[in-house]
Amino acid sequence: MVGHPVGLYYLFGVLMLGVAAYCLSLLVTAARVRRAPGRDVELSHVAMGLAMAGMFVPAWAFGPSTVWELVFLGFLIWFVVRSFQSISFFGLHVPHTAIHALMGFAMLLMYWFPRGSTSGAMSMSMGSAGSRMDPGLALVVAFALFASAIFTVASPNRGATHYGTHCAGGRRPAPPPIEGQVEEGQVATLTAPVTTGVGGILGRPSLVDASHVVMSVAMGLMLLLMI
Repeated sequence: MVGHPVGLYYLFGVLMLGVAAYCLSLLVTAARVRRAPGRDVELSHVAMGLAMAGMFVPAWAFGPSTVWELVFLGFLIWFVVRSFQSISFFGLHVPHTAIHALMGFAMLLMYWFPRGSTSGAMSMSMGSAGSRMDPGLALVVAFALFASAIFTVASPNRGATHYGTHCAGGRRPAPPPIEGQVEEGQVATLTAPVTTGVGGILGRPSLVDASHVVMSVAMGLMLLLMI
């Protein structure tokens, strides 16, 4: 994969490290203001950013692939459980955690089926070293990731990729919101609390969504390159 165009791979490698650093800064801010929502998403993006950087630029890859597989398997299970919990509470909808479960699955695919690319982290896979990913599966997952990026850009609910947007619908009492109280039947938009200074700038919903868009596009591109 480091054949051509090398510059494009380095660009995406830098972008992945940038997303990882940005989400790490959000985690630090969350700890300072004691904000719980979104920490799991931000932590997963830190891991994904580091792993994806090594996939685009082999020299930046580190750590045994088995450890990375366990990490992303854990994220996959976590976000699947979170998605079912959200559906059980709010009713039938597409939870924001569902796309992160898909992203965890996509990361596992990249480690399980390294053939089709000779990039760093993927070439270290200990799993199906001689196998190749089904092109149809790669296209479906890549399409879902690209669709998530497009939906995020077009959605008026900024920050929903990390914190979620739900409607109680009046069937059950709404859970305690992040700030203030939301009466039953109202739409509860869970967003990062407003802070001042650098934390307020980094926590802007538009920047949060931008990190998700970059990560989704990079994952989709990587899956296409593996076909």
